[in-house]
Amino acid sequence: PFAMSTSFWGNLALNNWQALLYAFLGSSVVVPIIALLFKPVYDKLCNSKFFVKIADFFVESLKVKSSKINSRTTKNTKKQTLIKMLTVLMFVAFPVPLTGVYTGTCFAVLLGLQFWQVCLSVIIGNFLCGFIVAILCTTFPQTSIIFYIFVAIIVVFLVYKIVKHLIKNKIQKAM
Repeated sequence: PFAMSTSFWGNLALNNWQALLYAFLGSSVVVPIIALLFKPVYDKLCNSKFFVKIADFFVESLKVKSSKINSRTTKNTKKQTLIKMLTVLMFVAFPVPLTGVYTGTCFAVLLGLQFWQVCLSVIIGNFLCGFIVAILCTTFPQTSIIFYIFVAIIVVFLVYKIVKHLIKNKIQKAM
């Protein structure tokens, strides 16, 4: 949306398809880098007590979801992998803050996908997300309303997750 803003760029603004291409290429470049570096950095940071508490907050639910996928697909590793790849693809393709390429790549690595599976699912999801945003910007030229709605949804979701985590910890400590 920013690259297509004629109020900011004037007649230098990009059209929808140019903006989609540049945004897609720019954000896809980092996928292999993150896919290669995330796991070693994550493992190194897990030695820190402060980081472990933060990581547990996010990774705990991811591990539960991953084990549900593994238990539902009954030892068929190809099906498990395909479901994980589709999950990552849909996660990245959903055009709201915090569900993009960076988070999706980390998510895919933590799910245990191989390098090429991470890259493929995240890059396809990235293209779909860009395509959805391009269509939305064409349909609704005043994208600021859509942006505020998405931000409100994300804030409500994050508050819900934090409150749920705090309540769960309080119940565990009481036992």
